[in-house]
Amino acid sequence: MTGTTPPLARRPLRAYLLWLVLAVLLPGVAGAALLFVHQYQKARAQIEQKTMQTVRALVYTAESKLLQGQSIARTLSTIDALDNEDFARVHRQAREALLLAGGDMNMVLRDRHGQQIVNTALDYGAPLPLDPSPQVDKVFATGQPAISDVFIGAVRKRPTVSVDVPARVRGELRYVLSIGMGPENFDGLLTPKSVPEGAVSSLFDRNGIIFNRNLNRHRSIGQPVNPLLRKAALHASEGTIASRSREGVPLQTSFARSEVTGWGVAIGIPRETLRQELLGQLAMLAGGVAVLFAIGLCLAWLIGGRMARSVQALTGPALALGKGGTGAALPAPSEVHVREAADVAAAIGNAAALLDERSRDLAAKEAALRETHMLARFGTWHWNLGATAIEVSDSVPHIFGRALPPFAQQRGTVFTDESWQQVQRLTSELARHGGKGKLQLHALHADGHHIWLDYRCESVHGEDGRVVALRGSMQDITERVRAEEALRHADQRKNEFLAMLAHELRNPLAPITSGAQLLGQDKLDPARAKQISAIIARQARHMAGLVDDLLDVSRVTRGLVALAKERIDINAVVLDAAEQVQSLVRDKAHRLEVRPLPQPCHVSGDRKRLVQVVGNLLHNAAKFTDRGGHIEVGVGIEVGSDAAADGGRVVVEVRDNGIGMLPEELEPAFDMFVQGERTPDRSLGGLGIGLALVRSLVELHGGSVDVASAGPGQGTSFTVRLPRCAGRAAGDTVEQAAPAPAGQLKVLVVDDNVDAAQVLAMYVGARGHEVKVEHDSVQALAHAPGFAPDVCLLDIGLPEMDGYELARRLRRHPATKDAVLVAVTGYGQEQDRRNSAQAGFDHHLVKPVDLASLETILSAGPQGSRRELSA
Repeated sequence: MTGTTPPLARRPLRAYLLWLVLAVLLPGVAGAALLFVHQYQKARAQIEQKTMQTVRALVYTAESKLLQGQSIARTLSTIDALDNEDFARVHRQAREALLLAGGDMNMVLRDRHGQQIVNTALDYGAPLPLDPSPQVDKVFATGQPAISDVFIGAVRKRPTVSVDVPARVRGELRYVLSIGMGPENFDGLLTPKSVPEGAVSSLFDRNGIIFNRNLNRHRSIGQPVNPLLRKAALHASEGTIASRSREGVPLQTSFARSEVTGWGVAIGIPRETLRQELLGQLAMLAGGVAVLFAIGLCLAWLIGGRMARSVQALTGPALALGKGGTGAALPAPSEVHVREAADVAAAIGNAAALLDERSRDLAAKEAALRETHMLARFGTWHWNLGATAIEVSDSVPHIFGRALPPFAQQRGTVFTDESWQQVQRLTSELARHGGKGKLQLHALHADGHHIWLDYRCESVHGEDGRVVALRGSMQDITERVRAEEALRHADQRKNEFLAMLAHELRNPLAPITSGAQLLGQDKLDPARAKQISAIIARQARHMAGLVDDLLDVSRVTRGLVALAKERIDINAVVLDAAEQVQSLVRDKAHRLEVRPLPQPCHVSGDRKRLVQVVGNLLHNAAKFTDRGGHIEVGVGIEVGSDAAADGGRVVVEVRDNGIGMLPEELEPAFDMFVQGERTPDRSLGGLGIGLALVRSLVELHGGSVDVASAGPGQGTSFTVRLPRCAGRAAGDTVEQAAPAPAGQLKVLVVDDNVDAAQVLAMYVGARGHEVKVEHDSVQALAHAPGFAPDVCLLDIGLPEMDGYELARRLRRHPATKDAVLVAVTGYGQEQDRRNSAQAGFDHHLVKPVDLASLETILSAGPQGSRRELSA
C-alpha cells in the first residue's frame, strides 16, 4: 500500500436529481392525480345535480305565482261591473279581490290606445297616464293572455311584471286587464330554506333582467344578469356554467327557464365554497396519498444525503463571497461528491475579486439612474428586429402603469390607433434605411386616462452595416402638453372676452359721445335736449349694468356674496322679473305668457338675487328669440324621491321658441364668457356671463338649473329648482308705507372729480335743495359745521383723507353728527358696503348713481333716512 487516499467518486448533479424525481414524485403524483380527478368530478356532478333539482323547483314555483296572477286577471275580466263599464265599481271590486288574494298587487285596465282607465294603485278618479306598450297591443291583436318582462310602472315608478288578459264587453274585445306584481310578491321564493347556504340566487325575465335576488336585492332589481348567464339562458332552457356574481365572486351557476312563461331562476354556488366542500370529501383520500409520499420521501432522504453534503460544502465560500471576501480569503470546500458543485466552488473563487470590485459601483449607479428615470417618468427600450419582445428599463412600466407587451399587441392598449401607426411607420423606415426619429404620441395608461409621450428612436447596425435592432427612449410629457393647451385655451378665451367687452362698451359710448357733442351746440331745442339726455342716461345705465354684471359674477364665483334670505313668494319673484323685461319684450313684439301658481308658494332666499336669476333667463329668452316670438315662464311644484323632505321643490321654467341650441352647446352653456353662435355685428350682444351668474346664484340657494333644447330653431327651456318652504313663517315681513317727501334740504357734495361733483350738484339743485360742493376732504371738513348739511354725498376715494375717515369725523362733530351720510363711489363689492356702514354711512350708492335711489333718500329727509337705518 502506498498510503495515499484514493480520489472521491464524483458524479454529475443531473444523475442525483433524476434518481430523486423517480423515487419520490413519479409514483405518488401519478396515482394521486388519477384519484383526485375522479373523485372531484364525481362529487361535483352530484352537487350540480342537486342544485339543478332545486332550480327546477323554484322555476315551477315562480311559474305558479305568475299563472296565479293570470287566474286572478281572468276572474276580474268577467265581473258584471266591467261588462256594464261601471269603472268605479270595477275599481272597488278589484281592490277587494286583490286584498283577499294577498300581496302588493294592483289591477290596471287599458283601452286600445294604451290609456289607463282604472288603476287600483290610485284612488278612482285620479289622473291616469297614457301607457301604450307592445305587450298590450299583442293581447289586442291575438286575444290571448300574455306575461310581460320586467318594466318600470308608469304610476308606481318601480320594477313590475304585468299579467295581461283580454277583457270583453258584450262579446267585443275592448280592454286589456293587467295584474301588476312587484318583486315583493316573489320574496318567499328565494329564501334560505329554498336556496343553499352561501349561494346567490336570482329570478329573471325572458331578457335576463333581474326581478328578485337574495343578495343586494334593491341594487340588483332591474339590472341584467351576468352576460355569460344571459347568453346561456337564451340558447338553452337549463344548464350549468361558470360565471361571476354582480359582486365579482366566481360562481358555478345552474339555471333553468320555464317553457310556459320564459322566466328563469339561477343559483350560483361560490367556487370557493364548492372547493371547500369537495376538499372535505377528499380528506381521507389525501391521507392515503400522504402515506405514499412519505415512503417516497424516505427513499429520497437516503439518495439526497450525498447531494446535501456536496451542496452544504459550498456554504462557506458562498457566505464569504456575500460578505465581500476576496478569492484568497474564501475557505476551501470539503467532501464535494458532485462534479458540478466542485466547478461552482472554483467559479466562486474566480469571481469573488471581480464582483467585489464592480458590484458596489454598479449598484450605486443603477440605483441613481433608476430613481432619476422614475422621477422624470423617463424610460429606455431596445428591440432586436428578429424578436417579438421589447426590452425596457424598469421605469417604463411606471410610465404606463403596466408591463409593456410586444409591439403588435400595443395597438389600442398602450398606444392609440393613430399613435401606433406613427410608431410603425417610423420603425419600419428606420429598420430599412437606418437613422433616427422623434414623435409626440398619445398613449393609454392602465387606469384609463390618456398620456402624452416624447418618443425617440434610432437604429443599431451590425458588423455588416445592416440594421439589426432599434433602441430609443420615451418620456411622459403629459403635464407639459396640458399646460401648453391650457395656456392656449386661456389666451383664446381672454382674447374673445376682451373683444366682446370692447364691443359692448363701444355700443353705449357711441350715443353718449354723440349726445354730449349735440348738447354742446347752441340753440338746441329743449325737447331735443331732453331726448338726448334720456339717451345718455339710458346708455350710462347700460354701461353700469355691464360693470355690475362683471362684479356680480366675480363676487359670486369667489364666494363673496352674502344672501339676505327671507321667506318669499316665488310667484311675486316671477312677476317682478317679468316686469323688468317688459321693455325688451315690447321692442321685439314678443308674447310673454306668465303662469304663476294659483296660491302662494314660498322659498327661502334673497328676493333681489332670485329676481335677478329669473330676469336673466327671461332676458336671455327674449334676446335669442326672433321678433314676434313666444316666451313662457311658469311655476310648479315637484315632489319626488330626490325632492326636499319639507314638501318638494319649487320649479320655475322659462321656455321660448327661439333659435335653440346645438347638443354640444348645452353642457358649457353655464360656463363663464360662453355664448352661442355670434353674428359679425353681434346684434345679440352680451358678455356671456348671464347664465354663469344664474347657475352660481341658484346653487347658493341650494337649488339647480338645467337647460334643454331639441336643436337649432326648436327653442330652449331653462328649469330652475329651489327647495320649498313648508308652512307659514311667523316673522313674515310687512311692507311699510313710503315716507312723505321732505322739504328743502341742505346737501353737501364732496368729490375730487370736478365734473362728477358738478353734475350731481346740478341734479340735487334741480330738485329744489340747497347744495354746497367741495373737491377736497380737508376743506369739506372745515366748511361743513358752518353749512350744517342735512345730507352729505361723499366720494370714498378722496386724496389726503378718504371718505371713510371723513364720515367718522363728521359723525363726531356736533353740527354734522345727525346728517344723513351717503357714500357715492365706484366701489360696490360687499366688503365695501360693510366698510362704509362701519364708518358711519347710512346709504351706499355705486357710480353711476341710480337717480331714483338718490331721490328716495332725499325725499325721506334726514329723520326718515335715519329712522329707516335704525329700523
